[in-house]
Amino acid sequence: MIGVTVAGALVNIALAVAKVTVGVLAHSTALIADGIHSLSDLATDAVVLLGVKAAQRPPDENHSFGHGRYETVSALFVGVFLVAAGGLIGWHGVERALFISRGGVVRTPGYAAVVVATASIVAKEVLFRVTWRIGRFYNSPVLVANAWHHRSDAFSSVASLLGVSGAILLGNRWIILDPLTALVVAVLVVIVGVKAAGGALQEMTDHALTAEECADLLDIVADVPGVNDPHSLKTRRLGSVVAVEIHFRVDGGITVREGHLRASEVERRIRERFGPETTVITHVEPEIPQSEKRYTVK
Repeated sequence: MIGVTVAGALVNIALAVAKVTVGVLAHSTALIADGIHSLSDLATDAVVLLGVKAAQRPPDENHSFGHGRYETVSALFVGVFLVAAGGLIGWHGVERALFISRGGVVRTPGYAAVVVATASIVAKEVLFRVTWRIGRFYNSPVLVANAWHHRSDAFSSVASLLGVSGAILLGNRWIILDPLTALVVAVLVVIVGVKAAGGALQEMTDHALTAEECADLLDIVADVPGVNDPHSLKTRRLGSVVAVEIHFRVDGGITVREGHLRASEVERRIRERFGPETTVITHVEPEIPQSEKRYTVK
């Protein structure tokens, strides 16, 4: 997980320098805004590295369930940072657009800006796909959030490419397209940031797994031989780790050892589905005899 983040940071350094330098030389507001966005990626890469490293520490006396929440906090930071970066890009675009609309004179962007924007789209889309796949494989919220940060940078470069190309091909009367696309970039970045922060906040407030995942969990438990009526399911995420608590019934006539073996099989199958680090708490209950069920108060 750390390797893909380091690779992303190196790419972001190269892209940020190229975009800002060419943006200044080619007189492209959109490309400069795009370069600032790439610089923001460096800050989030640093947070991701720290968050992933901290989350990998084993449980201790102060963190019985491990340090997975560090990933969640890092993902929240990435989301908030994206919203802030989008706001700054948008503000700069508004200022530039107002300046042009009031008769301000700016130079037409150069073709070098087109080349850099195109290269950025390709590089960031590749980074998005690689980071997203690794993040999904490890169920890492901070890697998934950082992947979407890469995708937002690709969106940013698409908007820059359209704005710069339009300004070059259509002439000075349409030079306002350059800062206007910076506004589009800002909106896209803010949307991605809100989604990333929202997901992290859900996790920090112990939001359950999805309905599909919960149904899958119940099916897994019900399929264990000798186990019936899985119920009282409680789930949450601790960064890339899933925590599960579930009750189920077994034959009341079996030994404690047999009941323990069935509970162990339940735990094994859940970890097989959600990862070896999954925290599983089981509660074994005896089946209610048919003759007693009518007296049971629900």
